[in-house]
Amino acid sequence: MFIDNFYIFAPTFKTIFMKKLNILKTIVDFIWIMSLIFYPLIIIFTVIVLVSGNTMVIPITFSGITADLTTSLGKLAFAINVLNFGLLLYALYHFRKLLNDFRKRIVFEDGICILLDKIGSIVIISSIIQLVSGFIADASQSHIGIQLGYGPFLYLLALGLFFKVLSEVFTMGKELKEENELTI
Repeated sequence: MFIDNFYIFAPTFKTIFMKKLNILKTIVDFIWIMSLIFYPLIIIFTVIVLVSGNTMVIPITFSGITADLTTSLGKLAFAINVLNFGLLLYALYHFRKLLNDFRKRIVFEDGICILLDKIGSIVIISSIIQLVSGFIADASQSHIGIQLGYGPFLYLLALGLFFKVLSEVFTMGKELKEENELTI
């Protein structure tokens, strides 16, 4: 008796999944809106810094990379880092599309696999650009050396590879779904 009543009031897997998905979608939308507001301002600031003859004595840290804007290498590292942030925004745009498809319960389709693969490729490219930008920024400050530990490069690379693997898993799931539909 108790067990039967428990299942009536217990939340189903779908409702729990949808709540988590809605929380994730809200967070991603907030980041997206804030980025759309501030990224154009960052681009304007970058153009002003690159074009103006005045050098900024204060080092600027953007996306974890500190660039010395008194040198041309520092300005180059800063510009590359700002463009790399735009590339990550492009990946975030595709991630939002992916979450919208999940909300519509579109899961094992070709479009989902393509989106996951595209997000993975963009994030992997961004991780490589992050590594190069960090190296250039360190060279601008004459801090060339070996740093042990985990940095943004490894996290972004792992995230990009995760999306690529997830794309393959969803492709296998789509094939299994098609085979299951044919056996009925």
